[in-house]
Amino acid sequence: MAMCERIFNKNLYSEWVIRISLYWMTSLTQWKLCEDMSTWAISFESDSPEYLYEFERLLNDYTLREKLQHKTGELRDSIFYKVLQSIDERLS
Repeated sequence: MAMCERIFNKNLYSEWVIRISLYWMTSLTQWKLCEDMSTWAISFESDSPEYLYEFERLLNDYTLREKLQHKTGELRDSIFYKVLQSIDERLS
């Protein structure tokens, strides 16, 4: 099998997005992650278009999840706080 390397800009993908996407790729192909100050370099054991497509899909999915997490974080914290406050009031 031919090795395949892809370079991704750190401004586009966080470490969390890269690592969780790679975690899900482990069952499909072996990979190696290297980084420098501005990029992620990922080498896949296989250059199969199917695997590269799957990795791109995972990157898109987890990037969206990360954005939603940031946008809804304050609301989720507020709900959590109110639930705990309500429980505390009932126990008092």
